[in-house]
Amino acid sequence: MNYPVSVKGVLAAPDGRIALLMNERGEWELPGGRLEPGESAPGCLAREIEEELGVTVAVGAALDSYLFEVVPGKSVFIVTYACMLAGGFVPVLSHEHQEVGLFAPDALPARLPQGYRASIAAWAAAEPVSTLAPDPKVDTGSAGRLSRYLVWQAYNNGWANHRLLRACARLSQGEFVARRSAFFPSIRATLNHILTVDWFYIDALEREARGAPPHPDYVSAFFAVDEPLATCTALWPAQRESDRRLIAYCQKLRDAELGRVVAIDRGEAGLQQDTRERLLAHLFQHQVHHRGQVHAMLSSSPVAPPQLDEFYAAGEAPLRVQDFAELGWREAEIWST
Repeated sequence: MNYPVSVKGVLAAPDGRIALLMNERGEWELPGGRLEPGESAPGCLAREIEEELGVTVAVGAALDSYLFEVVPGKSVFIVTYACMLAGGFVPVLSHEHQEVGLFAPDALPARLPQGYRASIAAWAAAEPVSTLAPDPKVDTGSAGRLSRYLVWQAYNNGWANHRLLRACARLSQGEFVARRSAFFPSIRATLNHILTVDWFYIDALEREARGAPPHPDYVSAFFAVDEPLATCTALWPAQRESDRRLIAYCQKLRDAELGRVVAIDRGEAGLQQDTRERLLAHLFQHQVHHRGQVHAMLSSSPVAPPQLDEFYAAGEAPLRVQDFAELGWREAEIWST
């Protein structure tokens, strides 16, 4: 199901209090509104705040996204951003609202929906100050920064797999197994390869993390059958579970431990030894490599290949809302990791 998207902003007055507006339901809300055709999310928010408050703002980092039931049976997907004043602050109430209020982040009014409270809390924790400054949630020193990026990579990996498999699920079984020009001869074969290689490497990473020895027979465990899952209906949840494991692994990483060596018993080929960071880099690249092949094969099928480069940019958060809703993710959950 597609939901309308509303873009909202957390904006502080010069004294640090948060600007809120009272709507026709008698509830306080963040300023902002609906996207217009062809409008970017930051552009929409800057326009709406100028219309609703008469002030000019710069729009910064995305804070959160979530599905909000406005009234029973009517839901809107909310995307929130940090905003900074780009001029003076003399708010003017528009005809769209009943009242303008300024509230300290730790003294918010009772009739303020929980989603807006969470966005204000995320803003207060991050304290963004400029669209040109580094993201203040990112530690600009060495501690934790690479580990944080690897978590983002794991989420991006899961998101891209979700979009790709959602497209593949629309294929008939005949199209799914049809022979095509690629490294592996079909979409089914390629997706199975992505999944089984995931199983292989994630198993090795998890074994090292818990102090277990390398798998004694990885071939029988993971590669005994070339295509263990026959349908996209079976592949999709299996890939999602693999992606969940990889995200959970990356969330426990610390920069100081990324140099720990992961050993893989390759049988007659000997012992493969790579650091955690290099093995993860290889795994992410392997996924990108083969997802690209599936993407190309979809181009010759009745199903259009999906866009797979809309994960990182803050301004593209509205383009991810359906995917995040289906995955049960929130923007704040990822970017504050």
